[in-house]
Amino acid sequence: MEGSSTVSAEFTVYGNLNSQPATRVALFLSMAGVPYAYRHVDLRGGQQKSADYLAINRFGRVPTLVHGDLSISESGVILTYLAEKTGRFGGRDEAERIRLAEWLSWLADVLLPVQRARAVRKFHGDANALPWIDAAAAGGLAQFDRHLAGRTFIEGERVTIADIFAFPWIDLVEESNIDIATYPNVQAWHARMLAQPGAKRQMELMPQQDVG
Repeated sequence: MEGSSTVSAEFTVYGNLNSQPATRVALFLSMAGVPYAYRHVDLRGGQQKSADYLAINRFGRVPTLVHGDLSISESGVILTYLAEKTGRFGGRDEAERIRLAEWLSWLADVLLPVQRARAVRKFHGDANALPWIDAAAAGGLAQFDRHLAGRTFIEGERVTIADIFAFPWIDLVEESNIDIATYPNVQAWHARMLAQPGAKRQMELMPQQDVG
């Protein structure tokens, strides 16, 4: 992880091993080759609701990015901010920046059921909701698969924050009880993402303790 570098880190990421939103932020920085410090947030112990943590994230959840005196929450907002600050994976002009913002909003809606299917199974949620959640996840993945047909990445022929945003949900899709082979374009896209410099699967990328 880049956060283990001895180089002074400009960014600090607060996250948790099991958080797919936090993984997006760590993945961006890893793929960009940007050193960062990492702070593990004990979600089971309720650290995210502590006064100290709420002082940097009023929503009481992960991730949080601290950059100088600025604290930023919500992974899509963080990715957009990092793209602007680093010049990596963002829009190259106003029109493309708008398209990427649209993709982040669309992906958050269409692929969220994939995350919910995982959360219910992994963290013992209400199993009565699974028929509806599974159907919604299948529908969202089918839409995503159709979009990726004939495309290398989500927007054009290069990795953008849209790909980084979507990646964690697909990376752990087996925990959602979904066979990724059902969606061959999504499966091929996931493989292309993993082949990119700095890209790693969530459980390899995310630490379980403070780093840096």
